[in-house]
Amino acid sequence: MVLSIDFSELSSLATVLNSMALLIALSGAWLLLATRWRRQLAAGAAPVAGARTAAVDQLGAAGTQRLDRFFYAFGFGSLALAALLSSLTRLL
Repeated sequence: MVLSIDFSELSSLATVLNSMALLIALSGAWLLLATRWRRQLAAGAAPVAGARTAAVDQLGAAGTQRLDRFFYAFGFGSLALAALLSSLTRLL
């Protein structure tokens, strides 16, 4: 029969999607933590680096802030994607 559907494979698909969601969530959480630790280390080292000029610090800070925003957006986006994948597996 052409319309016969085997639903036994859906349970393995849900496991694969949940595993993928877990991997994405762990990667995003690690990226958020690593970015936060790097910002804290940079803030702690700022008083020590007093010999640099203000122009060099301003150019470096702008690039670092842009990179931090990208890392935060990518980390939170991956957490949102993982939550979406995990919630979609409930429909299977």
